[in-house]
Amino acid sequence: MNIKKIILSILLAIIIMFLIAIMGHERPNNTSKKTDNNKIQVVVSNFASYDFIRAIIGDTDQIQLSFLLGPGKEAHSYEPTSQDLIKMQRADLFVYIGKDLEPWAEKVVELLDKSNTKVICLSENIELSEEKRVDGAEENINTENNQQIQGVTELETNNLENVNETGSMLEGEQHQHTNGVFDEHIWTSPTKAIKMVELLEKSIEEMDNQNIEKYRENAQNYILQIQKVKKEIQEVVDNSVRNRLVFGDKMPMQYFIEEYNLEVSAAFNGCSIETDPNSRTIAYLVDTVKKENIPVILYCELGLGKIAKIIAQEAQNGAEAMQIQTLHNISKTDFENGETWVTLMTRNIEVLKKALQ
Repeated sequence: MNIKKIILSILLAIIIMFLIAIMGHERPNNTSKKTDNNKIQVVVSNFASYDFIRAIIGDTDQIQLSFLLGPGKEAHSYEPTSQDLIKMQRADLFVYIGKDLEPWAEKVVELLDKSNTKVICLSENIELSEEKRVDGAEENINTENNQQIQGVTELETNNLENVNETGSMLEGEQHQHTNGVFDEHIWTSPTKAIKMVELLEKSIEEMDNQNIEKYRENAQNYILQIQKVKKEIQEVVDNSVRNRLVFGDKMPMQYFIEEYNLEVSAAFNGCSIETDPNSRTIAYLVDTVKKENIPVILYCELGLGKIAKIIAQEAQNGAEAMQIQTLHNISKTDFENGETWVTLMTRNIEVLKKALQ
């Protein structure tokens, strides 16, 4: 982390403490947390948690749910605004994923009044794996292999300059995963997604015991939908002719890869702060695509797939770039259309069929 980022992090912490201190004085008791409709206020940090609680609540009207990040925004470069801080301070329940994925949340949680706001860190309640280094990512390329890879075209190298299209290529990311850090992208695994639903349902019960049976029924119905998707993906994997996925992007789906026993190569690790891959990385991935005749190069939602398209073009084997939903977040269009974890993961099934054919 460079000096500029350290300074920004310190300033953010100071601002958070100042704003929460002010809001604490403005709020003499818990009653001001309620809105005019007197609903229980639940604030969640990421899309998967929002979607799971939305499904649990269903058509009951006792809870007002807020999606803090909001659709269309890059999760890794997010920092809370003053309005976001007010929402968290006034929440009856605040749900976030974890301190490594959302370092800003830990700073906020330390300053919240726990007697008024219940806080759930999902990664503390679900078994985690250490973040694994991804094959192909710049720092992991074997030097000997690099020497065997033929050069990358001048056009490709030029296209890699000043890439600024996805979260893995945006300036301003505030953290970097290293050895010994646990991967917190738990929602990408259907099995862990089910555990998230179960944990969140119990928390919602505690907030509103008037609708317990309804919440349990809604949660079970959604779990059945997740199980159906899980089975359908397994069928695709069982009938595939290959087991390697190639990402021309960062690769935040470690738990998904582990659940389905797949191999993966990518331009970046899961939460890399690299701004763009160098020609070595691209050449390595192009060589992998050629050698294994990979038909699809993947890129994450909210991105344009520029790197994936370059790899597909350079491989010259008919490969195409396709978007996969990692559910880090959701586009504004998909959010407005009511897409869910289930519908977005179902969308991935068709992508996986092509990628593993």
